[in-house]
Amino acid sequence: MGTYVVRRILIALVVLVVISMLNFGFINLAPGDPLQALLPPEALRTGVGRLYEDAGLADSIPVRYVRWLNAVAHGNLGESFQSGDTTTSLIARTLPRTLLLTGSALALSIVIGVPLGILSALKNRSMLDEIITVWSFVFTSVPGFFLALLAVFFFAVRLNWFPTGGMYDYDKTGDLGNLLHHLILPMTVLGLLHVPVFVRYVRASMLDVARQDYIRTARAKGLRERAVIWRHTFPNALSPFLTVLGLSLPGLVGSSVLIEQVFAWPGMGRLSINAALFRDYPVFMSTSLLYAVAVLVSNLLTDLAYAAVDPRIRYS
Repeated sequence: MGTYVVRRILIALVVLVVISMLNFGFINLAPGDPLQALLPPEALRTGVGRLYEDAGLADSIPVRYVRWLNAVAHGNLGESFQSGDTTTSLIARTLPRTLLLTGSALALSIVIGVPLGILSALKNRSMLDEIITVWSFVFTSVPGFFLALLAVFFFAVRLNWFPTGGMYDYDKTGDLGNLLHHLILPMTVLGLLHVPVFVRYVRASMLDVARQDYIRTARAKGLRERAVIWRHTFPNALSPFLTVLGLSLPGLVGSSVLIEQVFAWPGMGRLSINAALFRDYPVFMSTSLLYAVAVLVSNLLTDLAYAAVDPRIRYS
């Protein structure tokens, strides 16, 4: 197991370098640059060369990439061209907000999706199963931004149950009740987008395990149906679900970027989008790198959890 983990970490480091190279190249090859995005045209007409040298933008893309990579290796993520703050402070301020949103949405999707998947499997080919399946396909087909806009229109604008965006009211910063009031709508939308994934996989896994010989043997021995389901079927159906759970985390984080933008949630996703719009290279590269680390770590943890749940699996 230790050899496997070390090998995966080394592979992950190589993948991170490749991802950072692609991201750095794409953002620098896009039209415009930070100075053109932040300064008026008349300011760029005089002393253009010195401005670009002071900003570190005069060198070629490969040279700037090597300089950036060396700084990151020494723990320096750079400073924002837009605000002047250090990228580390911006991430430290916005990351907990994103974790709050994605964590609560993940918990909501599990609480709704797993019971619905189990219920759908237990009521296989019944009317209830058909309703849950159709509902899952509908939510899978609806784009996330469209669902978010519908939620804002009906529940925030028309019914006025929730605020249209933000994290606090301007005069209630730090109020827990006000925070939860702002969190409910984006959390629900983000969670509902991932409920169908859990429903489908839990249902399929439960049905697959229910067909196994040891389940039929347990029933033949006179074991109660409840015991068959909760002692034998569900624990063995848990392994594939853990895989789906781990692999769904990157999608959840990616969806949160869109949800944060629609609901004006001041998290890391919104920070990343604003950095891309204003060509704020240090901030964009740091947030992209952090997202890549999250994906790679979630994949590694999924493999380890899968091996812990299923003793038949061995990594070497």
